Amino acid sequence: ASDRVIRYLSATQLQQMYEATAPDCRLNAIVRLLHRSGARIAEILSLDLTDINRSERKFQVIGKGNKTRWCFYSEDAASALEQYLKYAHHHESPALFTARKPITETVTRLRYRTTHRDWKNLIESDPELHGIRMHDLRHTFATERVGLMAIEELRALMGHTDIQTTLRYQKITSERAESIAQKAFNQLL
Repeated sequence: ASDRVIRYLSATQLQQMYEATAPDCRLNAIVRLLHRSGARIAEILSLDLTDINRSERKFQVIGKGNKTRWCFYSEDAASALEQYLKYAHHHESPALFTARKPITETVTRLRYRTTHRDWKNLIESDPELHGIRMHDLRHTFATERVGLMAIEELRALMGHTDIQTTLRYQKITSERAESIAQKAFNQLL
């Protein structure tokens, strides 16, 4: 068990993040897949186009410990992915997320370093998003689902070996519930 604070995005931060990523269809697709599937950034960047079942909105990843798991994503993530594939994906590469090197014009798999740079440029321009990490989208995914499904189901979606790792999200939800209850009491006074 860990007492580390789990960082997740508020509804306002999510809305601002989606508005900020909208002009960049590649980053928008990545961010939506991270938030809506609970996958890690390394898992998303390692996918090939053939790894995605677009009709069923799911993909399989190899996570920590070489464990395979299914990730499922929402309609809005599917729409963002289709926009990216139509307008920005380089079809000469089998990789799902691609980049073209500026000097050689070679198409390659999108690297973490480039994605992280694009992310940093995005969040630095918005004080509400300052300090948010891409991994916080995974935490947001889990936090949003606590209470909506059994903890064992969430553990499987997250790919956690130890149920204690998943149980940390219940604490976050309890703290959030207490905060909301206190705000409600204050408004009633």
